[in-house]
Amino acid sequence: MASERVVPDFAMNNVPISRLDELHAHLGELGSNPDTPINARLFDEVELQLTEANIPPLLPTVLVPLTQILHVTTQDPSPLLSMTIKLLSPLAFSRILAIADSPSILSALGSPLPGANLLALAILHKAARSPAEAAILSTLPELFDALVTRWLDAQDVGVGERAARVLGDLLQTDCDVAPDESRGAGEGSNGTELVKRHVPGHGRLWHMLFGSEQVFGIIPELCRPSSVARDQGSPSRTEREVSISQGRLLRLLPRLATINLRAITNTEFPDLIPLPQSLARSTGHGLLQWAALAMVDKSDVLMHLSLIDFFETLVSVLRVTESAAVASPSIARSLVKAATANDEQLKDSLAGLPDRTVEEEAEPLRVYIDQLLS
Repeated sequence: MASERVVPDFAMNNVPISRLDELHAHLGELGSNPDTPINARLFDEVELQLTEANIPPLLPTVLVPLTQILHVTTQDPSPLLSMTIKLLSPLAFSRILAIADSPSILSALGSPLPGANLLALAILHKAARSPAEAAILSTLPELFDALVTRWLDAQDVGVGERAARVLGDLLQTDCDVAPDESRGAGEGSNGTELVKRHVPGHGRLWHMLFGSEQVFGIIPELCRPSSVARDQGSPSRTEREVSISQGRLLRLLPRLATINLRAITNTEFPDLIPLPQSLARSTGHGLLQWAALAMVDKSDVLMHLSLIDFFETLVSVLRVTESAAVASPSIARSLVKAATANDEQLKDSLAGLPDRTVEEEAEPLRVYIDQLLS
């Protein structure tokens, strides 16, 4: 009778990490000479072996040198960043602050190097895990201020996109408005959101963004052609830079509209985002109305197309988050009517949007748009 094969049962945390010594040596080389070519395959092979059980002993010997290298490398930081995020995965934001303090994160976020920016954003993203962690970030206003700034002024596309994701996730976690109350005054809602929130947050980051003139002012400052850098010694921003900032704001606003429409359709600082009185009376006055109706120079063909894309996205998400039984979605209708009054291209694009939508969504969207345009 053939004997059965016995496979030894090793606990994963007792299994040595292959090539770890090589990684330590390579980190030493990168630390002493940042121009040393990064061995991406070595990083990938070690990262694949990392688990929650074997990560803790590596924090001082791998995570610390990784963060130092990310601050100075001018090479593609992807392999280093990927391993850093994996090493940070079991740690709460509060725990990370004991390893990387606020000034260090601030320095990384303000660095001209994308790798350092992405490291800081990975750390800040940890605060989106729970309302309690987001509340801790609210006690570090200089970090939140820098996050908003980096979102809008980053030259690197990947950094800008990542910052938008981090900011959106933080605001979603922090929102203290219950899903069925997140609409603006007069808006109907069935409580449906693109991404459901399980528990309300504390609202402290929302208050910081929309209730602090210093933080809120960053947005119009970077999204207006006449804006200059916050450092008085810095030159005025170029038209291209302003356009990039405007595009990033237009891409994030529809998501914020699904989380807390009231917050983005009202403002405590109307002078920072001016609207003609006639528009303010008919549409209300908030960041959403300013961005949709007053921010963009429509003679700029590319920015006009970005604005049209924004309205198509906004209308699509508001239809999903509003009750189909509502006959007069006031904020959406007033915005669309004001925007299409002298913009036939936008009106035609919205009217034709259902024809460019998946079949099962086309008819409900057509009915909704007809309500907005009527």
